[in-house]
Amino acid sequence: MSCTAERYSFSTLHPFSFITNRAGIILDIGRSLAKILPQIQTGGHFSEFFAVSLPCNGGSKPTPGEMLNELIVLASRHNSRIRLRGQIAPFGDDSNRFIFAVEISIASPEDISALDLTMSDFRLADPIFDFLLFMQGQTLNQRRLREAKESLQWTTRITSLLLSIALDTQERDNEEAVYRTTLDRVCQEFEWDVGHVLLLAEDSSATLVSSGRWCMTDCESYAAFYHDTTSRRFEKGEGLPGQVLARREVVWIEDVERDTNSPRRKSLATGSPVGAAGVPIFVGDKVVAVLEFFKSKANFDASALIRFFELLSIQLSAVIARQRAEVAARRHLAGLANASKMATLGEIAAGVAHEINNPLHTLTLTSHLLQRLSNTGRLTQETLQSQLNKIESSVQRMATIVSELKAFSRDSTHDGYNRVPLRTLIEETLDLCQARLRSKDVRVKVSEISEEWEAECHPSQISQVILNLLNNAFDATVDQPERWIHLDVRDRGTSLEIAVTDSGTGIPKDVARKIMDPFFTTKPPGKGTGLGLSISSNIMTDHGGALSLDQTSPHTRFVMTLPKVQEKAEARRIVGG
Repeated sequence: MSCTAERYSFSTLHPFSFITNRAGIILDIGRSLAKILPQIQTGGHFSEFFAVSLPCNGGSKPTPGEMLNELIVLASRHNSRIRLRGQIAPFGDDSNRFIFAVEISIASPEDISALDLTMSDFRLADPIFDFLLFMQGQTLNQRRLREAKESLQWTTRITSLLLSIALDTQERDNEEAVYRTTLDRVCQEFEWDVGHVLLLAEDSSATLVSSGRWCMTDCESYAAFYHDTTSRRFEKGEGLPGQVLARREVVWIEDVERDTNSPRRKSLATGSPVGAAGVPIFVGDKVVAVLEFFKSKANFDASALIRFFELLSIQLSAVIARQRAEVAARRHLAGLANASKMATLGEIAAGVAHEINNPLHTLTLTSHLLQRLSNTGRLTQETLQSQLNKIESSVQRMATIVSELKAFSRDSTHDGYNRVPLRTLIEETLDLCQARLRSKDVRVKVSEISEEWEAECHPSQISQVILNLLNNAFDATVDQPERWIHLDVRDRGTSLEIAVTDSGTGIPKDVARKIMDPFFTTKPPGKGTGLGLSISSNIMTDHGGALSLDQTSPHTRFVMTLPKVQEKAEARRIVGG
């Protein structure tokens, strides 16, 4: 038979129909019907294979003539899924041949799949073909909609996680807290078994070592891996961390055990595939850390996961870079603060020397007097006791001055906050500059300070602020006809207010706008660093308070506001990290 004849044969043109004679014996079968009902054989009566439902009284074995031109439904006796619908008509010119011109009843594309049918099993002219094309389009649209929905859910999920990590890490004051928070959040959200951070080795910019920061949900299964990792150094290109360091991008490994470049694959023999991701953290153009995550039976969409880790890398790199910049800035500020403190010490050095020289002079005179009295035999017990009291008083005075000077000059940036009486703090600060003030007849008046007024602070830093204000007030008044400084302290409930006012004529508005700027000074060259007020303002801000210029006062008046209690004492430091 030729190809053309086969193409247009009954079996091809009528894939679900069949031909019988007048008695109902099957003579020919369409190819698709024979495919789904292989039980049908030529020579058998069609009623053996189908139950007939039709609007006539055909009996148990109806003949084709009895159903001629009637709408019929044939239900397969061998497969309950299969039902045929159509009509019976004479076939050709032979009055003894009838065609059951029927088509399969299909409700959904799933029925086609269940019957192992394809589009090629239907005639192109068959109306059901249009239905199936429509259903196919609907199925495709539903799949695309489902994929879009899943993509949107994934995007929402990772966006929410990245935002959550950003909010959690922005308040952290050191890198360890940032890494710990990130490991915990990522492992929790995606159910990773292990999260770990590696840092550059101190002795090499091409070697990574474990930071000791881990997140492990199954310590027992990963115990060997943990010990293997902590004892290793990863050179550039070696293992997952080394690959990240060399490639400077996110690295995804489908199965670590099959990765011949992984020196830890044996310690990860968990019995199931272990997927891994490595994430670089940059500061500038330098990789400073690598985050790695491991999960057994990893079933993630690799492309979506890589995209998430790329975004995480960008976000964490920005956080770590900002933190390091802030630490460097705080250290620089601490250096400036120390320079300002040393400059202040230089200004009061002459006065301090004078304060020490006075008791030294007293000691010298006392020793000479005791020596003469002893040599002449006129040293009585009463005289000896009196002179010893003078010696003790002078020594105590010098010890106090040295102690106050030492407390003021020491580096207290790493100290914790202490609760101190404000009265004692102000008295000790005044002691340091009292001699300088007296030398120019500058009178100092201090308001009543209750012994109960206390503040939680860095005492030497608050003393530095007060001393800066007193020195500035001294410089402003020394050439005035009236030379005085008033120091007023008031209780403002949750804070204490310290105001330093001098007899100067005030500060012009154009100068007042810049008075707190670093390196701005109105003093002549060599007389000021321009750091005193700027450093003092930062100190007060770090204490949760403020330093301001009262421009409503006819004289120069600076006001310090100091909280009595530090709500976040450990978070506020001049030098952190």
